[in-house]
Amino acid sequence: MRKHPEVDTIEDVVTFRLNLLVAIEERAGQHWSERLFDLSMNEWRLLALIKSRGPCRASDLADLLLMDKSQTSRSIKVLLKKKLILNLPDVKDGRAVTLELTETGKVQYDQVFAEVLESNERILSVLNSKEVAMFDSVLRKLVSHSQDLLERRLGRQLVR
Repeated sequence: MRKHPEVDTIEDVVTFRLNLLVAIEERAGQHWSERLFDLSMNEWRLLALIKSRGPCRASDLADLLLMDKSQTSRSIKVLLKKKLILNLPDVKDGRAVTLELTETGKVQYDQVFAEVLESNERILSVLNSKEVAMFDSVLRKLVSHSQDLLERRLGRQLVR
């Protein structure tokens, strides 16, 4: 028995609608991120992950965001040029480097993160508290399951 709701066209497919939601938010987010903070969405995501993960390697960030390494490298170079992050020697491997926020990067992160939270409140405003909790739970479950499926296809573990 199929679980997917009835489908007449591509516009009825769950993953298409999820992609559309992401595309809408990408467009809106890119606009305010560049206008207010002079950051692309990729630069913002990298900055935010460096903040949440502490010192971390660029390859781990690329894996987390499912970005190719050259795209990750370009965004990291911009963040370094803007003095929002630092390259530091990796304490576990002297040949590698890790990335960490500068004080300026921490201030920038706080400002952007406040806007992200406001934006998410606007998006979730059509849902009641129970629906938000359910959506969050379902989304976590789908992301975890999709990561498992991707790991099997790739034949390796992703950084999570």
